[in-house]
Amino acid sequence: MARGRIRAKLRKSHLYSFCLFRSSGSGGQSIGGPGFSRTVYCNEPQVLNQKPYRSNSISTTKYNFFSFLPKALYEQFHRVANLYFLGCAIASLTPLSPFSPVSMIAPLVFVVGLSMAKEGLEDWRRFMQDREVNSRKVHVHNEEGGFGKKTWEDVRVGDVVKVEKDQFFPADLLQLSSNYEDGICYVETMNLDGETNLKAKKALEATLGLDEDDNFNNFKGIIKCEDPNPSLYTFVGNLEYEGKVYAIDPTQILLRDSKLRNTEFVYGVVIFTGHDSKVMQNSTRSPSKRSRVEKKMDYIIYVLFSVLLVISLISSFGFAVEIKYSMPVWWFMRPQDADEYYSPQKPVISGLSHMVTALMLYGYLIPISLYVSIEVVKVLQATFINQDIQMYDEDTGIPAQARTSNLNEELGQVDTILSDKTGTLTCNQMDFLKCSIAGIPYGVSPSEVELAAAEQMANDQEDQVCHTAIPELNEETGNYTYEAESPDEGSFLVAARELGFEFFQRTQSSVFVREKYTASGKPIEREYKILNVLEFTSKRKRMTVIVRDEEGQILLLCKGADSIIFDRLAKDGKLYLEDTTRHLNEYGEAGLRTLALAYRKLEESEYTAWNNEFQKAKTSIGADRDANLENAAEMMERDLFLVGATAVEDKLQKGVPQCIDKLAQAGLKLWVLTGDKMETAINIGFACSLLRQGMKQICITESGSEDKQEVKEDILKQITNGLEMIKQENDPHAAFALIIDGKTLAYALEDDMKLKFLGLAVECASVICCRVSPKQKALVTRLVKQGTGKTTLAIGDGANDVGMIQEADIGVGISGVEGMQAVMASDFSVSQFRFLERLLVVHGHWCYKRIAQMICYFFYKNIAFGLTLFYFEAFTGFSGQSVYDDWYMLLFNVVLTSLPVMSLGVFEQDVSSEVCLEFPAVYQQGPRNLFFDWYRILGWMGNGLLCSLIIFFINIIILYDQAFRAEGQTADLAVLGTTMFTCIVWSLNCQIALTMSHFTWIQHVTIWGSIAAWYIFLLIYGAVSPRISGNAYQILVEALAPAPIYWQTTLLATIACTLPYMAHIAYQRCFEPEDHHIIQEIKYYRKDVEDQHMWTRERSKARQKTKIGFTARVDAKIRQVRAKLNKKQ
Repeated sequence: MARGRIRAKLRKSHLYSFCLFRSSGSGGQSIGGPGFSRTVYCNEPQVLNQKPYRSNSISTTKYNFFSFLPKALYEQFHRVANLYFLGCAIASLTPLSPFSPVSMIAPLVFVVGLSMAKEGLEDWRRFMQDREVNSRKVHVHNEEGGFGKKTWEDVRVGDVVKVEKDQFFPADLLQLSSNYEDGICYVETMNLDGETNLKAKKALEATLGLDEDDNFNNFKGIIKCEDPNPSLYTFVGNLEYEGKVYAIDPTQILLRDSKLRNTEFVYGVVIFTGHDSKVMQNSTRSPSKRSRVEKKMDYIIYVLFSVLLVISLISSFGFAVEIKYSMPVWWFMRPQDADEYYSPQKPVISGLSHMVTALMLYGYLIPISLYVSIEVVKVLQATFINQDIQMYDEDTGIPAQARTSNLNEELGQVDTILSDKTGTLTCNQMDFLKCSIAGIPYGVSPSEVELAAAEQMANDQEDQVCHTAIPELNEETGNYTYEAESPDEGSFLVAARELGFEFFQRTQSSVFVREKYTASGKPIEREYKILNVLEFTSKRKRMTVIVRDEEGQILLLCKGADSIIFDRLAKDGKLYLEDTTRHLNEYGEAGLRTLALAYRKLEESEYTAWNNEFQKAKTSIGADRDANLENAAEMMERDLFLVGATAVEDKLQKGVPQCIDKLAQAGLKLWVLTGDKMETAINIGFACSLLRQGMKQICITESGSEDKQEVKEDILKQITNGLEMIKQENDPHAAFALIIDGKTLAYALEDDMKLKFLGLAVECASVICCRVSPKQKALVTRLVKQGTGKTTLAIGDGANDVGMIQEADIGVGISGVEGMQAVMASDFSVSQFRFLERLLVVHGHWCYKRIAQMICYFFYKNIAFGLTLFYFEAFTGFSGQSVYDDWYMLLFNVVLTSLPVMSLGVFEQDVSSEVCLEFPAVYQQGPRNLFFDWYRILGWMGNGLLCSLIIFFINIIILYDQAFRAEGQTADLAVLGTTMFTCIVWSLNCQIALTMSHFTWIQHVTIWGSIAAWYIFLLIYGAVSPRISGNAYQILVEALAPAPIYWQTTLLATIACTLPYMAHIAYQRCFEPEDHHIIQEIKYYRKDVEDQHMWTRERSKARQKTKIGFTARVDAKIRQVRAKLNKKQ
């Protein structure tokens, strides 16, 4: 064969792993029922044109050219506030408007346009990514008989494609052949499930001959299979080729966006294209999550809408009264000629029409720019999280990532953390430490493990045969490394290699093991033909291979969870059960992950009969196919003989105990949800200080009875007893830990028991759930979230953690060995558990406080400004007259007060990051919601009300009836409005300056620059033609600046408005200081440098009383020592 083909010298066999059923044309089951209606005509373009499927072009955009405007507008006006302002903008075109249309329309266009531009930019990026993918090239068989390049978007169902090494598969393909003679290829599925381990795929034996370009000129075939679906790991279908029917299973399917590795090329036929492909079927949106602050903000908007409605009703009622009783005597208003809006004969109509005017006039109570400002601020906050060098992992080169900016402030309000164990608290890098073979333990020390190698029987070969790993020769060292589907398998292979059983080659039908230590002293290479592989799944919790050795003996080798293996042992296969069980418990207590090993010898007739049934189940098409396969597996996986057990160590990640200790001091609770056995989880709990000596453990387990009602009653009794034990405990330092396994948890999560279980769990210092399934993880997370009503955070690194990550208020994914599925489903991602400390205690605290203060200030400034309009209208007989120029009002939210509040939301720090970590109790300001409770919100609203009263009445009292200028002129409406607006600009910006604790040059520029911008605007606006500026023509230069009373009024109003807040802060700092106030004063007076004793004392005070973590363990030890000393005295 030409073109450098790799030809391994193989001894071919007709028996393959999951070997394919070969029969006549009637062998496969007919397809066409619901869910199994797809028919693919291979390499027949003329048929494809008559039966079109979806194109291979993909689009992940939210909009297209035609839908962007209507859909984006719908999204924007889905918000009640924007809908209100739209109504005001439309009403501004009528005679009822108190403003010019531009003053109402321009801010709305700016705010909505900015949000739409952000949406459009994000969607454009997605479009460019789609375009890059659709434009990739692949070799496709053409009608001329050769292979030519086509873009991915032009690939069709039924096309034969040739994919070369390190290329991505353009669609879901049925593999026909590869450059390897046995049709095997290696695939990396990182883009699908995030796993970097290579997976072996293999072609049908019938198509192995299609291994060169010229062989496809006459290739025809029909594939009948399942319809498009999102299941990545299943496939049901048949290939009709050369008059015979062959069953297709997932090992022949190459999925779109996976990459060909360690293989020169493969040929395949396209089955699913574009959005029908499995990866695109899985591209569902994550559940929509909103922070508690954002939800509460909606209620505040409703409150302001209510206030707006009330004062509008008052205004319209007052207007109707004035029209009815005062209008007839106002001869200058010519009441006899008034239209219906001002007719004394129709006061009700006048009042209702004025209602529209009032709703528009007082609309500034609702902050139009609030939503867009928060969006911008959150994006900038997320940028700071992404660029935090303290959360960058140098080993992996992975930084922290805020995958969504919607939940930044939620990070500062977490009450309970629900964590996976393996790969999250531990490294998920397995070291083979111990094993138990034939009841004899090995591995008390590393040297003993090595000594056991020479004496070990061939039983260790099970670890070298029962796996799906791929060997790769390191040419520099001469040793083999292994690409395994799990870290456990990799550790087994490495350990077995060191013990003298080296796995060095895999083909589609065989694995080859080299025995180094033999009686002759020379290595012997042995071949084991793989007949069947029964894959490991989370449901089965075991993996089985059926092999034939060189002597023709058929062996079934099984490994899995001890509880599963022990249930399948033969009566005479339990010889080592007692010893192995004891060793397993010892390994679990040492924090090791364990697997049990068993085997069974099969007779040829027995295997043949079973294989026939198994192949029938494999070639069946329908919803019960998986059940049939499981039943077939159950028939064979029985009457096993126990060999022993293995134990691998999964060490704690760097910094985990310290991180847990800091989180505990910050007042957070930590639950561990793991699939490991109870002994292992308990040991890890001790290692990371979730458990400690002296902590009372409440272990809830099922009784083992077959009567479910009896089991439930027993579990309920255990829960009740646990609660009673806690209530009767008199020692204030006593700590309780709740430990429960998956079987018991299934009962505890039932509707009639789950609240009692939750009540017990929240009373305990730590909770460990063992042997739990992915679904149970999600259910526990939901129970804690809904049952406590507090913010939950779930953190994990594997696909089995996706459910709880999506269920929690905040999901954090760890970029670990198990892949990236958890990261892809998460809201935030970090590379190590220890970075969770900084993410929550620093960024969470900052983001919560920034957003809370920002929103409160937004409502304060809009109330302070909006109510002055109401006072003036009441002062002028509810006339609907605005005291401000339209351009002033247009610039208020957009320019003059927006940048300072955004700088507050982005840069504010009440304490530095170092202090946040040294004083973790400061974090509790978030979970206790100190800065966004109704007391704080109403306080800011009251401050805005007071500020509006001060500004209005100071200006009216000073300017109403006395000379404004030296020549004796009094102030007109333009002078009054401009002076009042100047007071607002100064007061609001000085107020935010007093609110800030941390200043950079950016804050100074935004605050004082906003004030300067107001005067610059007056100069420019006053210089333009009076047709535009109206009564504001040269108002600053000629009217205001020369008048001392203008400057005096501004100064007096600014001082008067800021004095109440200053008095409140002075009182609070002196008599009711908060944690950050004390820290700020210590830092200001440099007591942290000059008086280390005081600084240390304050640090010890500034932590929550906790019963878990290293600090709690030390405190317990100190109390224990003191108690002993007291007894001696």
